[in-house]
Amino acid sequence: MDTALWYNRSDVYEAWRLLLSAAGELGASGTFRYDVADVTRQAAQQLVGDYYVLIRDAFRRRALPELLAAGGVLLYDLLPELDALLGSQSLFLLGRWLEAARAAATSDREAEQYELNARNQLTLWGPSGNILDYANKQLGGLVLDYYGVRWSLFVSALVESLNSGTPFHQEQFNQAVFQVERGFIYNQKRYPSVPAGDTLEIARKIFLKYYPGAVRRGRAGPA
Repeated sequence: MDTALWYNRSDVYEAWRLLLSAAGELGASGTFRYDVADVTRQAAQQLVGDYYVLIRDAFRRRALPELLAAGGVLLYDLLPELDALLGSQSLFLLGRWLEAARAAATSDREAEQYELNARNQLTLWGPSGNILDYANKQLGGLVLDYYGVRWSLFVSALVESLNSGTPFHQEQFNQAVFQVERGFIYNQKRYPSVPAGDTLEIARKIFLKYYPGAVRRGRAGPA
């Protein structure tokens, strides 16, 4: 996974800090809350890249405890927190995207097809991952039920490789993760189309947990 960025990641973290520092004055504004969610979402995306590097490097050094620690934070805290943040804003809801697709249909059968298309566009973009993740988006529901499951499968595969002493086979992993991706398109699960939770409260929680470490890593330079 390429974690290189075309911009200065520290600028995003500084914007994140400054936005949250203005919450006392601007927190009642819906557009301000959207901006907080959007910048926090971007900061979280950068953090996911950081944890991927930690996981990858721990695997290469065969440091299982470190791999489990980094994987645990990613799977059981960062991604759930990101999903909750996205779920607090209407424009970041998977359910809203899917309902809009269904609403364009003229029959129940057509609605099912439109929803399949809407799910496919976000994920595989074709019957067999023809342009995988080409139109990927961070949406509440999608982060946990699609990306979270993929990350879990990846971490589990690395742990199994170290425990068994067998190499990690990318092609085998790709085949296994395709079943997860395809399963999401057809699972027919309904997702909320109404936001839940306080955006500022969730963003502050993520900030307090992750901002200090992100700044320290930035000062230390790229891994």
